[in-house]
Amino acid sequence: MATLPLPGAPPAPGAAAPHISRTGGTLRVHLDSEPPHLNPLADGDASIAAVVNGLVYETLIECTPDGYQPGLADRWVVSSDGLRIVLHVRPGIRWHDHHVFSGVDVQGTLERLMRSTSNLPLARSDLDDVASVEIAADHIVRLNLRRRSDLALRALCDIPILPDHLMKVGSAESPVLAKTPIGTGPFKFLAWDRGKRIRLGRFHEGWRPAPALDEIVFDLEPDAVRALNRTRRGDLDVLPRVLDAHYPEQVEPATLHGTVTLYRLAPERTSFLVVNHRRFPLGDPQFRRALALLWDRARFAHELHKDLAHPIGGPTFGPSTPTPFDRPRAMALLEDAGYRDNDADGVRDRAGRPIRLSLLQTAGSRSLALEAHAFTLELRKAGILLDIVPADAPTILARLRKGDFDLAPMVWEGRPDEDPSPLYDADGIYNFGGYRSTTVQAALDDLHAAAGPAERRPILAKLAGLIAEDQPIIFLYRHDVPALVSNRVQGLTAIGDRLDLRHVWLTP
Repeated sequence: MATLPLPGAPPAPGAAAPHISRTGGTLRVHLDSEPPHLNPLADGDASIAAVVNGLVYETLIECTPDGYQPGLADRWVVSSDGLRIVLHVRPGIRWHDHHVFSGVDVQGTLERLMRSTSNLPLARSDLDDVASVEIAADHIVRLNLRRRSDLALRALCDIPILPDHLMKVGSAESPVLAKTPIGTGPFKFLAWDRGKRIRLGRFHEGWRPAPALDEIVFDLEPDAVRALNRTRRGDLDVLPRVLDAHYPEQVEPATLHGTVTLYRLAPERTSFLVVNHRRFPLGDPQFRRALALLWDRARFAHELHKDLAHPIGGPTFGPSTPTPFDRPRAMALLEDAGYRDNDADGVRDRAGRPIRLSLLQTAGSRSLALEAHAFTLELRKAGILLDIVPADAPTILARLRKGDFDLAPMVWEGRPDEDPSPLYDADGIYNFGGYRSTTVQAALDDLHAAAGPAERRPILAKLAGLIAEDQPIIFLYRHDVPALVSNRVQGLTAIGDRLDLRHVWLTP
């Protein structure tokens, strides 16, 4: 079934709005789980970001495929040695409660994230190169860096700035902001009817052109079947994700009655197996390459994932050739590396050590259970024993952090032009397997020093090739996300699966 991609390039910040024949109206967006609160600095819950990021709260700069664009900072200057970034914050901006926005808010937000007590380890990692944040004047903020790093500037695309006057001293977990967020964005918080909906309304006094919509209502509906039926009936305008179980049968054109369009979003969402390099024989790249050849990605992408999953053989930030299913080649690699069945018991060994591995399996995941079972059989045919250990997600995460695993499933929700250091740096916060490579480390260092997205692209391509060759993790798939959008919705754009609702308008 054919699906359409959403446009991926929203208007530049501050650009003139497109001609809209009709303003007003309410956009209803599905929310599948209720946020624990609405403070994006307190934790990284996706439902919080869906409601407030870009709508209530804004960032200092915005990242587009063409590079950096001004946001709350209208310009910035990087020193000749690359160790200082001077941000000029737009004058005249006010928070939704009419307090004046200034550099104090920037400093307060960034310093809270930089503290070791922050509950957002990825955001803290993004700011690792920032040594201090200083206020040079009311609307001038200086970032002092430990080393030349354009990625510190890139990080500012993802960090929402919150009002310092409403954050408790020493903590980002303000009880006020948890319930009633106050931002600078084009929409202000109106109400939260617990268990039902969250309402945002147009902010007329913002620094951008006012949005066309009167309101955005995030409608809480945890029942996926009911959400799908409500979207088809027109009760919801945007269903950001159609569950795999409902695709494609429940969203065929005949069931949509010409009032809803199916879009296929392409986020940087990848799945892979984390490999514990500290355990025999997983530290051997030849052994890891053999393992990668024994997962039948192409078959499962079609049969289990309904072609929403695309086989990969390396990171998606560079050219990647999908790893084929090839048992004979895998067995040849094992033989060449000295993993042989020396005692004729059907299990390969080396230096008298038989090869028996374990794979943590997310409990309740039907597709992963089927794939893990098939992987077990293929490994057995190749002379390797694999035990499947079901566990819930918190238990898997705890075992990853302790290094108590051989293989474990993981999904990475990436961002365009992101820093891959958390996964591949020797000290990366998500490098649970203890991977170390001097060549990869050198490429990561080059990436930090590169000035802007254009300079980073060839380095990312080189880095992707090095990682694909080394297979520090077993790459599986990049996953598409199907979404349903009412035909009355105009101006919707997306980068990956991040929907940009700021420029939407509605037709009668």
